Amino acid sequence: MTGGPRSTTRKTLSRLRFGLVAGSGLVLATALATLLGIRSDLAEVRERTAPAVLEVSLAKEALVSAHRAAVSAFDDGHARLTGPGERYEDEIARTSQQLAQVAEHNAAGAPGSRTLRLVEGLLPTYNGFIGQADAHFRQDAGGPLAAHNLLSASALLTADQNGILAQLDALGAAQREALREQLDDGWLHPAVMLVWAAPLLVLLVALWWAQRFLAARFRRSLNPALLAATATLLLLGVAMSFLAGARSGAGDSAAALARAVDARSAATAAEDVEAQRTLVQVVQAQCGGPGAVTCGDTVAAFAAAAPSTEPVAPSPEVDRSAPAGAGFAEPPWSGALGAGVLVSALGAGVLIVVGLQPRIDEYWFRRARGRADR
Repeated sequence: MTGGPRSTTRKTLSRLRFGLVAGSGLVLATALATLLGIRSDLAEVRERTAPAVLEVSLAKEALVSAHRAAVSAFDDGHARLTGPGERYEDEIARTSQQLAQVAEHNAAGAPGSRTLRLVEGLLPTYNGFIGQADAHFRQDAGGPLAAHNLLSASALLTADQNGILAQLDALGAAQREALREQLDDGWLHPAVMLVWAAPLLVLLVALWWAQRFLAARFRRSLNPALLAATATLLLLGVAMSFLAGARSGAGDSAAALARAVDARSAATAAEDVEAQRTLVQVVQAQCGGPGAVTCGDTVAAFAAAAPSTEPVAPSPEVDRSAPAGAGFAEPPWSGALGAGVLVSALGAGVLIVVGLQPRIDEYWFRRARGRADR
C-alpha cells in the first residue's frame, strides 16, 4: 500500500522538475527574443527610418533655399553676371545629395521609392527652367520669356498636388508613418513585454507551488535551492523591465525628431513665402511693371495668388548638428543584460534540478529499500 503514494509523489516530483526546467528554458528563450528584437528594431529606426525622416526635410529645405537664392539673384540683377549664383548651385547639389540619402534609407517601401523617383525626375526640369530664365536674362536682358521660365519653375516647385514640394511633403509623411508603425508594432510595441513577463510569472507561481508541495511532503518550510532560483528569476524580471524604459525613450526621441522636423518645415515655409513675394516683383519687372499687359493675365494671376505682404515671423532656429538617430541609440547595458538573462535563466534551471533531485533520489531509495525488505 505504501508503494502507491510513494510512486505518485515520485512521479509528481519528476514532472515538477521537468516542468520547472522547461519553464526556465522558455523564460530564457522569450527574454532573449525580446531583447534581440528590441535591439534590432531600434537599430532599424536609428540607422534607417529616423535619418530618412530628417533627410526628406533637409532636401525640401535645400530646394526652397536654392529657389530663393535664384529668385534673389534675378531680383538684384546679379543673374546677368553670375546666373542664379553660387548659393543656388550649392543648394541644388545639397538637394540631390539629400535625395540620394533618402533613397538609401527609405523606410516607406515601394510607394516611397516611386515618390522619390518622381521628385528626382522633376528636379532636372525645374533646374532647366531656371537655366532658361538665366539664358534670357543674359541674352535678352530679361523680358517676358525670362518671366515665363521663372513662373514655370515656381509652378513646378509649388503646385498644390503635383509640385515638387508637395511630393516631398508626401514622402516625408510616408517616412514618418513608417516610423510610427515601427514604434507601435513589432518588438517596440508596449505589449511585447508580455512575451517574457507572462512565462516568467507562470514559472514563479510554479516555484511557489513547488515550495508548498515540498513543505507538505517533507515537512520543511523552504527549499534553499528553489528559493535561490526564485530570487534569480525575480532579478531577471527586474533587469528585463529596463527594456520598457528603452522603448519609452524611443517614443520620446521620435517626438523630439517630429518637433525638429516641424521646426524645419516652419522655417522652410517662411523662406518659401519670401521667395514667392520676391518672385512677384521679378516677373512684374520683366513684364513692364504691375499694370503692364506684356505677359498677359499670367503675372496678374500669379501676383494675386502670392502670399500677402504682411511681415513673416522669423524662421525658427533649429539644431542642424544633432544626428537624426542619436535618440534611438542602443542602451549601453543591453549587452550586459543579454549575458545576465542567459546566466540567470540557466542558473535557475540548475538550481531547480539541485533543489528537486535529492527529493526524487530519496523516493527512489525508499522504493528500492522497500523491495529489498520484501
